[in-house]
Amino acid sequence: MANFLTALIRQRNEARKSANTGERFMEIVAILNKYDYNDGITPQIVTSILEDLGPTFVKIGQIASQQPETIPPEYCDALSKLRSSVAPMDIETVNAQIEKYLGASTDTLFATFDEKPLGSASIGQVHRATLEDGTAVAVKVRRPGIVETVARDFALFEKAIDFNLKFIKDKGMGSEIAGMLEELERTSKLELDFTNEANNLNRFYENNEGRNGVASPKCYTDLTCEAILTEDFVEGQEASDASFLESLGDDEREHLAKTVADNFATQVLVDGFYHADPHSGNVLIRPMETVLSQEGADEDVDKTAPSLGHYGITWIDFGMMGTISATQQKTLGDLVGAVLKHDPYNLKRIVLKVASPRGEIDHGALLEQCEAICDQSDGKSLTDFSLGDLFSMMLDTLQDANYRIEPYLTNLSRGVIAAEGTVKTISPNVNILNCFLDKVDTGFSPESLDVEETLSTVLMKALKGLEGGTELPAKAIEALDMLEKGQITVHGGMNLEEKSLKHLDHIVRNCALAAMSIAIFIGSCILCLISDPGVTRVMGIPAFGFVGYLFAIGCMWYVVIRMGKDE
Repeated sequence: MANFLTALIRQRNEARKSANTGERFMEIVAILNKYDYNDGITPQIVTSILEDLGPTFVKIGQIASQQPETIPPEYCDALSKLRSSVAPMDIETVNAQIEKYLGASTDTLFATFDEKPLGSASIGQVHRATLEDGTAVAVKVRRPGIVETVARDFALFEKAIDFNLKFIKDKGMGSEIAGMLEELERTSKLELDFTNEANNLNRFYENNEGRNGVASPKCYTDLTCEAILTEDFVEGQEASDASFLESLGDDEREHLAKTVADNFATQVLVDGFYHADPHSGNVLIRPMETVLSQEGADEDVDKTAPSLGHYGITWIDFGMMGTISATQQKTLGDLVGAVLKHDPYNLKRIVLKVASPRGEIDHGALLEQCEAICDQSDGKSLTDFSLGDLFSMMLDTLQDANYRIEPYLTNLSRGVIAAEGTVKTISPNVNILNCFLDKVDTGFSPESLDVEETLSTVLMKALKGLEGGTELPAKAIEALDMLEKGQITVHGGMNLEEKSLKHLDHIVRNCALAAMSIAIFIGSCILCLISDPGVTRVMGIPAFGFVGYLFAIGCMWYVVIRMGKDE
């Protein structure tokens, strides 16, 4: 890995100093000139140009295909097919690459090696082969000269940006463009070095080994290096195969959808290492006995258990992976819980943990935006609630408000949206949100949506009132802070001077104490109702309830005295 990065950086620096970028520029011009633009720049022309320009531009096209809000859908559709439509290398080139990097020919390393590639991408292509013991493997071979080409492209980009920065008045925009280039270069380095994907394969395989109905390919490290990747060859039906899905029963489809949803939630919230591109093409549906034989399940697992269903899933393509820390997992749970409980104040506090403003914070505007996000979920059942829509709406809102969002949340939101789409493709009756709620403490229970107006509902509301009463002072202080900073406008035709603000402060604090007293009083009543007959009593009242009554009455009396002094 270190040697590869050193080589790539050296190539780029040499390209910046030499005339290579000029040669590359002329190559780009020649490619652009060979197309006919009489009918305009069609999606087909755009994709053909990017394919001819090479992997760096293909990567840009793939990123652009994920921006439907700014790019017309027909262009997004065409750009999304770039990955699988690149012309393949000839077998002589493939053999030469394998011998160069693994030190031996394909005839020596493999029992068989198919000359026709299974697929060809901008960086490399994949061939099927078998090992001496008969194990079927997939061998991914990097294209020769790809590192040099990418290095020249980035050197050319850097020169272009350096030149244009002299004429860009908005320095913030210039720095953002430079930042985007750095991120693109970083991800390209990771994809060019196949040892990164090998590490992803091994870590993902170990995390999911023994999990019922879930499998992934294993990497063969002795046949893997920076330019060659060898892994288990797996076959199956893609989760996007509509005709195959129609042949399954509803129960089987729901089982498969729950398997995908539950495993993805486990990756995010338990493993902290997840598949960042879980679209339906990267999930294969395979017979259960095949999945079990590859997942390495323990002997005590019942391989014929009907609860496992007839089919399982196998994840493929580990070029894009995401990580999330324990702290970030907790923040994610708090964020989803705040929306489900319709708590814009708490959502606002959490948002400021995952996003930072590019200027002064407008607390009033941010609170309004958080209320709008909560309103979108208000009154919805869990069946109708989309976790992907929540992420999209929140990120769009923050981006429109000029907030800089933590990269982990942006990457996770893309993964959640893709995973949710895969789950819905398999079975529209399964919601990925339920699996997330099972694995993280959001403070929200799905069962609360189905409880009727019974005694249990009353108790839940009373307890929620008690919780709200304890949070009210903090919310009141936050509101006063926003008021003092001029971020809340009070309509009423009067100017709030310092004395008025202090008086308002007293009023709010008195209201908060009164609300807390009422909540404690209600809680004491609940304790009296649910206490066992044998508990210690004072004046016929359970001891804990008696203490609660005294404390509530004391608080109320204190509020009355404060109000008298304020007058």
